[in-house]
Amino acid sequence: MPSLPKAILTIIILFLFQEIDAATFKVGPTKTYTSPNALYLANTISDGDTIEIDAGVYSGQATLANWSRNNLLIRGIGGKAHLQANGAYIAGKSIWITSGNNITIENIEFSGAKVPDKNGAGIRSEGIDLTIRHCYFHHNENGILTNSPNAGHILIEYSEFAYNGFGDGFSHNLYINHVDKLTFRYNYSHHAIIGHNLKSRANENHILYNRIMDEATGNSSRLIDLSNGGLSIIISNLLMQGPQAENNNLVGYGLEGLSNSPSELYFVNNTLVNKRTASCIFLQIKTGTAVAQVINNIFAGTGTIIQGTTTQLSNNLERNNPTDLFFEDETGYDYRLKAESPAIDKGIEPGFVQSTNLSPEFVYLHPLNKVLRISEGSIDIGAYEYNQASATYQSYQNDFFFYPNPCTDLIYFNKLSSLSQIQIFNLNGKLISQTLPQSNQLSTSFLENGVYIIRFIDLKFRSTSFKLIKQ
Repeated sequence: MPSLPKAILTIIILFLFQEIDAATFKVGPTKTYTSPNALYLANTISDGDTIEIDAGVYSGQATLANWSRNNLLIRGIGGKAHLQANGAYIAGKSIWITSGNNITIENIEFSGAKVPDKNGAGIRSEGIDLTIRHCYFHHNENGILTNSPNAGHILIEYSEFAYNGFGDGFSHNLYINHVDKLTFRYNYSHHAIIGHNLKSRANENHILYNRIMDEATGNSSRLIDLSNGGLSIIISNLLMQGPQAENNNLVGYGLEGLSNSPSELYFVNNTLVNKRTASCIFLQIKTGTAVAQVINNIFAGTGTIIQGTTTQLSNNLERNNPTDLFFEDETGYDYRLKAESPAIDKGIEPGFVQSTNLSPEFVYLHPLNKVLRISEGSIDIGAYEYNQASATYQSYQNDFFFYPNPCTDLIYFNKLSSLSQIQIFNLNGKLISQTLPQSNQLSTSFLENGVYIIRFIDLKFRSTSFKLIKQ
């Protein structure tokens, strides 16, 4: 058809013009726009633009903005840009409002959000689809608060939430309302003030590889509250309820009604520790939940393990005294396993739900990162594998890469000047090779065909690990 090539050409031209029109706006004391508020008031932002904010402290009115355009990338440069509101707010809501769709925010620190109705937030999300990465929310009435109802996917990763909440139990470290999906991974949420460390009404929740804790002085209500149920997959989290916790249960599912569908909970390979002496329910599940699979979890401390009905309760480990689990340093919140731990090799493969593999792929690495989980024999119970090869190192930069994978006799990698060692392990955790790199390539000809773990360690003893396939 003669009209088809013309239509395709028109689409290509429109796409190219959209790419050309995208701009980068620089914000900082020495820039044209001296603060986020100055850029917001200039009203020059268009869809698809990038906003780069210099590291440093921005206070009061200077912090405020309502980002109403779509497909924005907003990020701190040279370190975190700290938005210290000191009680200033926009539209009676927050430091920032994200009313545009598909906005990504990276490397920003939010603090001091307070509003007259006691529900101020670092970010008030009013658009569809939001990504938060490498951000820090603290001492706000809410870290993040989303509108309801509102469709879309909220992705939050590598971020910290601390000391958020007005103190009335209705504000939280973060409060995700009725969105389609929440993915919360590789984060550290702690010391919510009477409210929840994570509250979500999302129809679908993926809560993966996080550290969610009260620690010694926290007084949160719940560590995780999934108020209306929904499809919820909770894998390999470190969950610790402190002695001053306001509520008696660590995790609540559907306790305000099972209005989200399907009502399915998959609770797999988490480590839960309770220090609250008054009373404790580790996992409270609303009666009528269609599926509740609780598999391969550690429950350490006194209390009722589960209140409610489960459809599968398998290979969990319970000990009233956490010392009987032989954690690496329980008082220091290091829940890796020692050789004496009864959790080793006692798990089972948890299977799949829809297309999601319930077997843990990573472990949380403090602070705010992950490493590959390496199983030795049968899977261990809890959030860690014993003798986790990479768990004693901080993670290396996320932009590190190597290729090809699968490989034959040679691999190539970037950041040679930053590397101190390259290590290769078999899947049993045995060290096969340790090399001081002299060039940006490494021979793999000595390896037999199979699957390995390769670890790159930089000059500051940070590391990142990958699965390596030799063919």
